Amino acid sequence: MSMTKQELATAISSNFFGERDTLQEAFDYAFAVAKATGDNAAVITALMVVANTIAKEIKTLADA
Repeated sequence: MSMTKQELATAISSNFFGERDTLQEAFDYAFAVAKATGDNAAVITALMVVANTIAKEIKTLADA
């Protein structure tokens, strides 16, 4: 079954977490958190920020 870009973005994002302006900023944030802490919750939060940023980017893609 095929998903629209909106459905895909909704499926991978969570309103409980933030996002960054660019995907690179999101990855930089996630790597910094992962290096700085052994706290699993902090690392999961950072990964969800990456996922939300990816979802935001998917929404901006032109329709194929």
